[in-house]
Amino acid sequence: MVAVPKLSIILPSFRDARILEAIASVRAFDDIGTTQIIVIDGGSPQGLIDKIGTALLPQDTLVSESDRGIFDALNKGLERVRTPYVGWIGSDDLYTGAIRASDVVRQLEQHDLFIAALFIVRDTRIVRKTHAWPSAHGLARIGLHNPHYSTFGRFSLLGSERFDVADVGADIDYFLRILGRNPRISSTNKVALLQAEGGFSNSSVRKTLSVNRHVYKAYRRRTNFLGAAVSVALKLAYKVGSTGYYRCRPLYWPQIFPELFILIDHRRKFGA
Repeated sequence: MVAVPKLSIILPSFRDARILEAIASVRAFDDIGTTQIIVIDGGSPQGLIDKIGTALLPQDTLVSESDRGIFDALNKGLERVRTPYVGWIGSDDLYTGAIRASDVVRQLEQHDLFIAALFIVRDTRIVRKTHAWPSAHGLARIGLHNPHYSTFGRFSLLGSERFDVADVGADIDYFLRILGRNPRISSTNKVALLQAEGGFSNSSVRKTLSVNRHVYKAYRRRTNFLGAAVSVALKLAYKVGSTGYYRCRPLYWPQIFPELFILIDHRRKFGA
């Protein structure tokens, strides 16, 4: 008997072959065989699309068409979820195996959100950490960043909102709306995800300033100008503090997650 999917993982991608490694990490994460991968591709070359299709199972979904960016892709993914629980990762992200699909399902049977920590990485080096506990205690609402891609939830909650595709700070705004509903949250200190450093907000000083202007507006919609300014300052201080910690105390993720390193190294060498 084929297991009915309980958890969907939305995976937005565009011209990024690392998605094949991300898919491999989802397969390793899925210890109960009830996880559906929903790939929303922005229109990559056919050769990559064929490889992605080969890596997917019949229960998975692959959509390849032009879109308006990652937030549009996430919205398209949410529209295709048919499972009670949902999460997401980027094409350059990897599940560590520290938590498994069974852990997620078990927690979401009793809670609305299950949040784990994540590492931001550059190649094999850990750049900084985003903890789960601030979100569990409501502190993400005042600037202590929510680890978006290691947050899982009931689809009835996460699917009730959409990302604003015109807002470069839409991820912050989305989770402020979600957390503003006072969901029942379970969290763990375990690091569920490796997220590659980079992205729009870190590509230049100008773009960093632009993103934080939008983030300020997101906080401002929920408080006064002083509260929004304090939230942005805390967000930046949290990021700078964690970056400084791992700069002074270098740490490499293959030392912590050797099984994941073996999996990815094997894929890179042999393509399987």
